[in-house]
Amino acid sequence: MTALPDGTYLILNGGQQGRAGFGLSTEPNHNAILYNPSQPVNSRMTSMANTTIDRLYHSEAVLLDDGRVLVSGSDPEDIRFAQEYRVEVFVPPYLMGNPTRPVVTIASSQKHWAYSQTYQITVSGTVSKISLLGAVSSTHGNSMGQRTLFPQFSCSGGTCSITAPPNAHICPPGWFQLFAINAAGTPSVAAWVRIGGDPAGLGNWPNFPDFNVPGV
Repeated sequence: MTALPDGTYLILNGGQQGRAGFGLSTEPNHNAILYNPSQPVNSRMTSMANTTIDRLYHSEAVLLDDGRVLVSGSDPEDIRFAQEYRVEVFVPPYLMGNPTRPVVTIASSQKHWAYSQTYQITVSGTVSKISLLGAVSSTHGNSMGQRTLFPQFSCSGGTCSITAPPNAHICPPGWFQLFAINAAGTPSVAAWVRIGGDPAGLGNWPNFPDFNVPGV
């Protein structure tokens, strides 16, 4: 289940019967489902495209910066189904028909956010919504760290001012994909911002001449 920039969720892969792993799942699910929590009860699920690939235990789906979803993996423990190395890309409805996207630019000085502070981005095109999606690490059917936030914002001309989330209870420290979404529901390509700093000291790597510091 992968969060999308517009507040909907893509559900795909897995099996229609049984449990995950070790040959306990049957009838691979080939159908993708779009879940929209803003719709009325009993009208929130929409059947989308089908695949021909069996993706059971250890299958993955993660959101790309361009708003598509990268789909991969399968069940290496189940000899009934081939272990898959093919990778697919799912194109959500908001990218169908080659729509015009907003374009987001963020200055380097505006990419590291403190809680409750206001930051500016430059946007071409109209903006109806800003979303922040937490960086994920997908495994075992879960996208660890996945969350969607819609911060307060206002736009004037080509500049939008965004208020960062209030605290770590709402928004755990980390990196987030920032999307600007227009009135048609089409997202920009994501820009990355870091919210809440580095309280765990993940960036305190040793300063050795033969060690390349990772980009944390």
